[in-house]
Amino acid sequence: MGELLAASRSRSWFWPGVIVLAALALRIAVIAADSGYRPQNDAFEYDYYAHSIAAGHGYPRSGYLLQGGPTAIRGPGYPYFLGAVYALSGDSLAAGRAADAALGALAVALIYLIAKRIWGRRVGLVAAAMAAVFPPLVLLSRELWSESLFLVLELAAVLCVLNFRRSGGSASWAAAAGAMCGLAALTRNTAVPLLLAITIGVWTVRPWLRPRALVAPLVALASAAIVVAPWTVRNAVDFHRFIPLTTSAGITVSGVYNETSYRDSKSHGAWRDPQIVPEFTPLFVTPGIDEATVDATLRRKALDFARRHPSYVAETTGWNLIRMFEIAGGSVVGKRGQFVTERGIGSATPASERAGLGIAALLALGGIAALIRTRPRLRARSVGPSCIPRGPLFLWLIPILVLVSTAPINGLPRDRLPVDPFLLILAAIGLTWLWSARNRPRGSAA
Repeated sequence: MGELLAASRSRSWFWPGVIVLAALALRIAVIAADSGYRPQNDAFEYDYYAHSIAAGHGYPRSGYLLQGGPTAIRGPGYPYFLGAVYALSGDSLAAGRAADAALGALAVALIYLIAKRIWGRRVGLVAAAMAAVFPPLVLLSRELWSESLFLVLELAAVLCVLNFRRSGGSASWAAAAGAMCGLAALTRNTAVPLLLAITIGVWTVRPWLRPRALVAPLVALASAAIVVAPWTVRNAVDFHRFIPLTTSAGITVSGVYNETSYRDSKSHGAWRDPQIVPEFTPLFVTPGIDEATVDATLRRKALDFARRHPSYVAETTGWNLIRMFEIAGGSVVGKRGQFVTERGIGSATPASERAGLGIAALLALGGIAALIRTRPRLRARSVGPSCIPRGPLFLWLIPILVLVSTAPINGLPRDRLPVDPFLLILAAIGLTWLWSARNRPRGSAA
């Protein structure tokens, strides 16, 4: 009997394994074809940080200020991951990119497990197959970007919550979900809305405000705080103030909410480096100033500007949404007021990305239609024309919160990547539903 069970498990993982290996092979092939790669912009910084970490020097000095000083512009998650790869590989750029390819394949496996857990094996396989060849995720592996690690941590947190629910409320799974959120927060600030959704996901006991109901959410939050705490302490020592994650918020929001961006009618709220914004330039060369002070000053000025121009906030949000989904370009403006088209930060996204995104979006609309048409409170494990689980609320909150928190500030297609796994799951539901409806015998009940 044990041998039969083992054989059954082995067979059940055959096709998922094939898809994951194909995803890895495709990503390695894309990296090999991009042989002239040199890290630029954000990737250059991650590469620079990682070399310093691999050499045992830790974080380098700030590159944003004239006099240097401590830096916390970048969270430590991805720099230390990449630094570990460099330390083991002798500073091999190829090894760093191969590690990103491995992260991409791992994300495909996690998408399969999440979709299978809720919608069954067939939807899981379709979602994983889509993720394996989805151009934005495939091309992500070419770059040294923190999104590669963030996606894995985001999906791992979701899977931990699903395991928490299946286990009947195990505190260890709530702690694991919180830990994944903490690591994700050390990788990208986008993890803050993720933590909110994950906390809601483990808040399952009713009534909500009884002490027993609050245990799992508090465990998740405490676990995330414990993971983040060493970095927060490091920032307090270096900057002599409370900085829970990074000093990047001010630079990010002030790049959009300033007089120069507001008055440039061609850019519609596109981001520009605050160092080239006349009203902010002197701040970066002020003697004795540090990143924390610059961050606080820029954040205060940007938020005050946004409060005084609410219509501009709405306009910026709308444009950034269509930029993130690659309907329009022009997300970053350069020194001479031109739209930047450099790889990864501008408008020069490959046609394959736009085509893949368009197909996925159309299928996702079918998935949304299928979920709307499904019978309420249905608990079916397989997907048919009228039996589709709607999925837990916390799962769909993640992409919504990511978009709501990001669109007012950033419009890079990269900023959409944390949403893509959920888009692909919806697309898999839509494709499976359409296929089931097409092959349903005529006259059968809907």
